[in-house]
Amino acid sequence: MEQQSSLRDSVLTIAGILLILFAARSAQAIVIPLLLSIFISVVITVPISWLKRWGVSTPLAVGIVIIATLFLEMGAGLLLGKSVSQFSQAMPEYQARLAGIMDSVNGWMSRHDIDWSDSGLSKTLNPGVVLRYANSFMAGLGSALSNILLIMFTVLFMLVEIRNLPLKLQALDDLNGGALLEKCTSILESTKQYISIKTLTSIVTGVLVTVGLTAIGLDFAPLWGFFAFALNFIPNIGSVLAAAPAVLLSFLQFGSTETFIVIGIYLFVNIAVGTVLEPAVMGHKVGLSTLAVFLSLIFWGWLLGPAGMLLSVPLTMVIKYAAATNSQTLWLAILLGPAPQPSMDDED
Repeated sequence: MEQQSSLRDSVLTIAGILLILFAARSAQAIVIPLLLSIFISVVITVPISWLKRWGVSTPLAVGIVIIATLFLEMGAGLLLGKSVSQFSQAMPEYQARLAGIMDSVNGWMSRHDIDWSDSGLSKTLNPGVVLRYANSFMAGLGSALSNILLIMFTVLFMLVEIRNLPLKLQALDDLNGGALLEKCTSILESTKQYISIKTLTSIVTGVLVTVGLTAIGLDFAPLWGFFAFALNFIPNIGSVLAAAPAVLLSFLQFGSTETFIVIGIYLFVNIAVGTVLEPAVMGHKVGLSTLAVFLSLIFWGWLLGPAGMLLSVPLTMVIKYAAATNSQTLWLAILLGPAPQPSMDDED
């Protein structure tokens, strides 16, 4: 009977998860602004805390940060929308240049009796996919950010309600026999620390990339800077995804020399921020395996589009932290995390 009950509970749990995922995918118009609101709320609690330490009252601190965030998002939205529109208009020109380069490559292949037209490699290695990917990603992200008023109103109500959250968690904690408040606090603090620090380092990354690309005259430098900012939330592979369209565009616009300069800019920024600044400020790693990061990028991108790709690591980290607080789901936290370090006894 116990085995049947356990199997039934597992089947119901899996069915419930699948139902939730289907509902989230079907209700992207509601889910995405909600997740972005939570993301922004977590980030802006940091400057609110700073203002409160300086003696500013809570309502005034919330108002100041909300207004400043609203202006920043409106400015970023206008800049992103304009850049995406201009990039979309310029896409045919860049695709024509790229087609000319690919024709030259195919001609060289033909002269050397190399036929790759039927192998599928010509389509797989087509660099035009990179430009189309960048265009579609920015368009989708810009669409997600277009509900800025809805997002900011949701953020405002979340910040007002957050004062009552500890009391509600305490009430639930009493009903469940304790430990719930401690677990929720641990999850919230760990997520808040990661998101706030990652946002700061991502802003630094985006600004440095924008300044560097603007200095060499690359087209749409602010767009690639925003691309670097957004994809910096994805460890390990985010910097590669952010650099690919800018490097390809520099080759189409300038040539090989400037392309190496662009590669050098991205290498410098990612080494300075990702290897020096971020570990010094954060003090610990993300706590996810490289495979988990990559699979979360695919999964959340499929479920929620470009906004899901942006939030893939924070969402997966929340799942990992939550799984680690329960002995029955600890296995999931172990699978999502990096390989455990061997103990000294095992080494001996």
